[in-house]
Amino acid sequence: MGAGDRVVLLLDNDLGYLAADIAVISHGAVKTPLNMMMSAPEVLRALKFVEPTAIILDAIGRQRCPEIPAGVAVIELSAGWTNEVTPSALPPESNVTAAEPAGIFLSGGTTGLPKGIVHSQDTILHNLWAHLIDAGIDSDSKLLLMTPLPHSAGLFAASALLAGAHVHIESGFDAQRWISLVEEHDITWSYGVPTMIRRILDLADVSGWSPSSMRTFQYGSAPMSPGLLRRALNTFGPTLQQLYAQTECPQYATLLRKSDHVAALDRPDLLSSAGRASTMCEVSIRDDQGQPVPAGEVGEVCLRSPYVMTSYWKDPGAFADRFYGDWLRTGDVGSMDSQGYLFLFDRLSDMVISGGMNVFSIEVEAALSLHPSVAQAAVIGLPDEEWGERVHAIVVPRDHTADLDLEGHCREHLAAYKRPKTYEVVEALPLTTYGKVDKKALRQPYWPDTARRIH
Repeated sequence: MGAGDRVVLLLDNDLGYLAADIAVISHGAVKTPLNMMMSAPEVLRALKFVEPTAIILDAIGRQRCPEIPAGVAVIELSAGWTNEVTPSALPPESNVTAAEPAGIFLSGGTTGLPKGIVHSQDTILHNLWAHLIDAGIDSDSKLLLMTPLPHSAGLFAASALLAGAHVHIESGFDAQRWISLVEEHDITWSYGVPTMIRRILDLADVSGWSPSSMRTFQYGSAPMSPGLLRRALNTFGPTLQQLYAQTECPQYATLLRKSDHVAALDRPDLLSSAGRASTMCEVSIRDDQGQPVPAGEVGEVCLRSPYVMTSYWKDPGAFADRFYGDWLRTGDVGSMDSQGYLFLFDRLSDMVISGGMNVFSIEVEAALSLHPSVAQAAVIGLPDEEWGERVHAIVVPRDHTADLDLEGHCREHLAAYKRPKTYEVVEALPLTTYGKVDKKALRQPYWPDTARRIH
């Protein structure tokens, strides 16, 4: 492998992934990590899209990839290979330049075919610096990672190696095992998405358990409702730190720091905030002409940072559409107060327009989460002849025998036009491969013949 060669990683969550990651970096090659939850057809489409020189896989990856396009070199890690590893010198320094690509990261594809988000050697380097500054990972940290390494966890692992920290990696998430490992290994740092935190808290609430060794619990990738956040604060104490970003500007765009979580005891509205700009990123709220709006006004969240993506693979038009000048358009709707705290309202594509009024699904979900019998909620827009779209709530109850007076609850917490017109109770919400609620899957049964407009 050499500079510019594209290498796909299709590996389980273990040391093999980290070894392959370091190998690709050391040769100046370009990595494309694939999530092991992808189906075989999705993997094949990704290979044809990226056109790699090689693929590194293990036995589990081989099951996900029975068909490999001709001309792609296969590097397969055998079982037990880690027992045979001996220290060796790194290869000679690569002649790769800062501007050359270092990674092509595929988006989750929840709105159709995934995009190939290209990051250069320079943007990856700056992003790792940002992690060392803002993640709270030190040389004596002990990390527990249970989320997919091709996503956020991979950058946390790389940052931990740079810091000289200890990393414990699990192949997948299990709430009881998470608690057991935290106790057994005195884990100080972990990462989770809201769904994971809810499952940990459900167990902790029963046993009265709380982590004594934890110094930082980083969370993100999806919004956490204020109700769930209050539960987490009670159990985890002043260890919580929220990140907001997207793959086009990875991990650290804004931070709701530990001190902000503590301050929220006196200023509860902070629990609805995504925090303030991280150390190496600027944040601006802009109108549909790309002009900044005053504090408190709603617009599109835009970012500027030395680790913003450099292109979309094979799609220069889509790349150009994502910018106002040098400001990356996130596709998120939000506002910023006079102190620089960012408040997110919705994805542009998830906002419901009902009777000409904009209804932010996150706001309705937050209100539903305050109901004591609601474990999880998702809000979507359904086609409606009178309203254009009607607000529809899909709810997972804590106890199916509990009284779910959702209409009465929403009358107390929401303006009339924001209240769901219909409700649905389900056992669980569908998730994407990255642990986010899959709203495309929720909408699909209701929009079979009509292409729902994308804002």
